[in-house]
Amino acid sequence: MDAQGAGFRLLPTILGMAVGAIPADRVAARIGPKLTVGLGLALIAGGMAVGSTMTAATTDGLVAAWTLVVGFGAGLGLATAASAAMVELDAEHSGVGSALVQAVIKLGPAFGATILGSVLTGTYQRLVPLAGLPAEAAAAVRESVFGGLAVAHQAGSSALADGVRSAFIAGMDDALRVAAIIAALGIGLAMAFMPRRSRITAEEGAQSGHEPATATS
Repeated sequence: MDAQGAGFRLLPTILGMAVGAIPADRVAARIGPKLTVGLGLALIAGGMAVGSTMTAATTDGLVAAWTLVVGFGAGLGLATAASAAMVELDAEHSGVGSALVQAVIKLGPAFGATILGSVLTGTYQRLVPLAGLPAEAAAAVRESVFGGLAVAHQAGSSALADGVRSAFIAGMDDALRVAAIIAALGIGLAMAFMPRRSRITAEEGAQSGHEPATATS
């Protein structure tokens, strides 16, 4: 897969995030941020659980489907979580809160890539076939999937190429399983700590409840 092909395969995720973020505010206003974030994380966990069943024979259509679901869940849930965090802060603490949210947004992907990358690499290195390879070639194969495919191409070994691809996909599956578990744990945290209704929504509801009484008094 070249860089252009990889970019095209990311489009469903980006599209899903854009589509999910559009109705996030309206959904949160209707059912509350707690359930909205929980729903978003459930979609992320479900999509990644489906993705963790991939094999070398998995079609591009299935990959596009589960990445679209993951993107939609991220757009719906994560946008709501960030918004809810800021809404709950008063004006005095909004600057600190904004800085903290931005730090989480920037550091979260780095931590995620480190954890999931370690899982992927560990599975790949454990499963990739190295038997019969010279030490230098084995080191290249073990180092990365690109090195493995390059060695397989130079050796003209379709069996090695298939083994490298299978080991890499197995690593991706394990990484997606871990990601799905993390998202599932996030559902529990959202249910435990997220507010049922945002502060602004609650205040608006209270004001609308008092308006008729004021008018009739």
